[in-house]
Amino acid sequence: MPESRLLPFILTIPGFLLAISVHEYAHARMAYALGDDTADRVGRMTLEPWAHIDPIGALMLIFLGFGWARPVPVDPFRLRSPRRDMAKVAFAGPFANLVVAFFLQVVTILIFSFVRLRGTYWVYLPEILDTAAGVNASLAFFNLIPIPPLDGWRILELYIPNSAYAVSEFLERYGFVILLFLVIFRIVSFIIGPLVAGYMNLCRLAGLYLSFLFKPLPY
Repeated sequence: MPESRLLPFILTIPGFLLAISVHEYAHARMAYALGDDTADRVGRMTLEPWAHIDPIGALMLIFLGFGWARPVPVDPFRLRSPRRDMAKVAFAGPFANLVVAFFLQVVTILIFSFVRLRGTYWVYLPEILDTAAGVNASLAFFNLIPIPPLDGWRILELYIPNSAYAVSEFLERYGFVILLFLVIFRIVSFIIGPLVAGYMNLCRLAGLYLSFLFKPLPY
């Protein structure tokens, strides 16, 4: 890997580990709240990243710029309302990532506004937090794409009528191939790029607002 890409890649690692941990933990926690303790029983209801890492997904992150974690096991038949609750479990992951992205971006702005890190060991902290915020937002919007096996499909399934069963079955069978095609040809980046950028801009505006709010008035 060229040196020009090595540092950005290293700074991405903490954000990736945090993003997949929060994402999968949110799935497990929501399933647990709705009656399914499968993830808890197999040790997946945790923020420990090593419990969620998928080796192939991690390699894809290195070589293609996107990756994934091992899906949290969920037994829909243990949920109170399987069809509706599976959509809630699916939405929990991206929602948690968006919350974390917002928090990290706001903290980054506040650090830039009030803390001087130049010349200290913490000089890369704002960049690490900013990168982690972007990774969390990207993972959220990527997973909201309504193609199997992503969370967006599990949410969309709630609204698919039985008359569209053939289409649903086709997507379940070939969804991953379709998704891989969209990623390789950067169609996914074209779709979610503006969404991520827009969301991050809103987070930055919130951070700037708070920095002005907390900034001491001049005497």
